[in-house]
Amino acid sequence: MKIFKLSALALASTLVLAGCGSDNDNTVSTPKPGVPVPPPVDNSLSEIDQAKEMIRTAKLFVSDNYAVKTAYENVGDILTDKQQNRFSDALSVPQGIYYYMEMKNLNKITAADINKLANNRDFMTAMSGLVLKPNSNFMATLTPQGKFELSGTTEVQSSDTDYIYNPKTNRYEETVLSTDKFTSVYDGYINSLTSNTSAKSFAGKFGFNSLKIGTGAEAISLTAANQGLNITGDFSDKVAVDDDFDLDETHDAGIKLEKAMATLKDVKLVANDSVIEAKNLKFAILDVTNTLPDGSEFFITLPYQIELTGNMKKDKPATDVKITVNAKANEADLKKVIKLNKDYELEEQAGKFVGMDILLSLEGKVTKDKGAVIPLNFQANLKRTARDVIKLEGLTATVEGKTLFVEGQTNLNTDYSVKSSQLKVKQNNAFVLLNVDKDNKFIKNSTGKLADIMVGNKDFGDLMDNKGKITAKFTDNSLIVL
Repeated sequence: MKIFKLSALALASTLVLAGCGSDNDNTVSTPKPGVPVPPPVDNSLSEIDQAKEMIRTAKLFVSDNYAVKTAYENVGDILTDKQQNRFSDALSVPQGIYYYMEMKNLNKITAADINKLANNRDFMTAMSGLVLKPNSNFMATLTPQGKFELSGTTEVQSSDTDYIYNPKTNRYEETVLSTDKFTSVYDGYINSLTSNTSAKSFAGKFGFNSLKIGTGAEAISLTAANQGLNITGDFSDKVAVDDDFDLDETHDAGIKLEKAMATLKDVKLVANDSVIEAKNLKFAILDVTNTLPDGSEFFITLPYQIELTGNMKKDKPATDVKITVNAKANEADLKKVIKLNKDYELEEQAGKFVGMDILLSLEGKVTKDKGAVIPLNFQANLKRTARDVIKLEGLTATVEGKTLFVEGQTNLNTDYSVKSSQLKVKQNNAFVLLNVDKDNKFIKNSTGKLADIMVGNKDFGDLMDNKGKITAKFTDNSLIVL
């Protein structure tokens, strides 16, 4: 089944106007889960002034959006390449120890045991080339039920190798390209995503209380409430969840996943000058059942819900932003509407569609290219209202205490790709209607006009695009260049 494309249209196109706040507004409101509505009309402004005020506000958004983009374009990733490699290696350590303990049927392994295994081929294979020099407090345990726990400190040595041709021997030989050595501290690491007991319900955990990687300027610190990721699931029949658990194999046995939910709370990553927090994450999946032509059942596992609330703080550029994302497909629709076609591909039944609601909210402060800190405050709500329509129910973005309101929709082709979009940008009684093509480019006529600048049912000018230069021309012969 082709993934539903929720078009850059409704978000990307409107974000051109709703990129960020202004220098002069220091208040940030809490995003509301309800659908945004147009703010009250300022009746103190004449109709022509309402038209101009809307364009001026849009100009501030466009200007600030460009300045913020310029400030952040060279910021780079949160982690350096070395830190990313260390993070991957630090998570590979418990995985390697777990596989070795399972292979050798061990229920406990200590620092002394690991030191004795320094040249053991099976242990070296399980560790995939990582070499450990653990402190005396380093220890791992594995229960018969598959619950793995690890704690303590170890030095981790890694090497990057490749097979390089040696003209002297006329062979490709393994060559060490680089090496690294760092300390990794595990507090409360746990992996209980397996269960040797057959049951209809499953509950597992993966994560740690804290994980500290490296020292000094290159240090990475992760902390988590309740040891990180918690996973629960319900099956149609009893099943044992082991490390080789495969939904496809389970499906072959006629067992389906009724519902599974993964939750993550209060996870914080601190590295370099950044602090990333996942305050709340929820992800849900379920099995959808279909009947094949031979009468057998076919299961496909589909996601249907994600909720995320997070924060990002950074010193340079100064950043303090909260993001909220809620996306949910209608569970009943997934079970009733998604079917196999004659080519054994998943599709929606003719004339029917899976309903979907999405909320995106950003609030906080970011920095422009000249160092000015500005508020960021907008919320967008989208809803799939038909098989070929995704509606932008409302987007609000505030600048200098004044709010632009945007609504519109995206039209989809039969293959769920974007065909076109329409947006209505409004302030007070003034508005412009913009049309966007499948490539997210605004559509203009032969004279370069993008839209009429309307107040109610009266035309007060034109929004023009002359080779990428956007200009508002008003009926009183005044101009505002965006």
